[in-house]
Amino acid sequence: MSNTIFGNLPNNVQIINNDIRIEHVPVNIPSYKNRKTNAQTIKKYLKARGGMFDRRIWQEPLVAELPDGTRYLFDGDHRRTLYRMAYPDKETMPVQVVSVESKQEISRLFVNINKTGRKSLTKNEVFVHEFLGGNEEAIKTGKILNECGLQVSLGTDEEGTYVGNKLGPQVQIEGFRKAVNQAGANAVKVSSAMIKLVWPQQQNIGVEMLTGFALLEHKTPLFERHRELFVDFLKACKVSDITSVRVSTTLKKEGGDKLATVLAHGHR
Repeated sequence: MSNTIFGNLPNNVQIINNDIRIEHVPVNIPSYKNRKTNAQTIKKYLKARGGMFDRRIWQEPLVAELPDGTRYLFDGDHRRTLYRMAYPDKETMPVQVVSVESKQEISRLFVNINKTGRKSLTKNEVFVHEFLGGNEEAIKTGKILNECGLQVSLGTDEEGTYVGNKLGPQVQIEGFRKAVNQAGANAVKVSSAMIKLVWPQQQNIGVEMLTGFALLEHKTPLFERHRELFVDFLKACKVSDITSVRVSTTLKKEGGDKLATVLAHGHR
């Protein structure tokens, strides 16, 4: 998470329960109506770390303690299995023990942890950290981003939280990758340059427009001859629709793929 808070926080937060302890409990502590523990998921976790168990990223499972002292593991069966595999001779494992009033409360906590109380990583966030972590594919994509004068950012404006050209517009990584796969890096570079020429102050570039113009460059032989005319056309569109998003919407509505046909066959 960023050092800066974006948006307004509540003035105060009430604490529901502060009774949380890190303890060692038997590894075979019973689970409370948990999901399937899938071997395939375990394999995926191990594969992500080169087939090894990394204690630095393993977090203690959650154990609920009822008023009568009965305890159930209610979140972390896959982590428990990983721990067993890594330390087969250990009879206990570290867990977070939380107090609950009833079994119904265990289910409510489970839903909150795994559905309503968790923020999943976005594809941009994953990509930036893959790049920072030295992922080979991410580094290749980062080079293309830089060549296109674009960036993928965490959106915090903090130093080192972007990949690509620091001064370039932001783009969504999934759409950017699709554009490169469909049209090639050079065509995406041309597309980016045209969009930035028409909208030099724009902070974000829509991947739909980026991909569409890149495909024109890639698939329409005569497009290279008529780039300047096309840029003039976009500037004319900008007068009425202003933003690139609105221009893109209008082009889709009015012409669709007819524009490529005109450029390919209408100028001899």
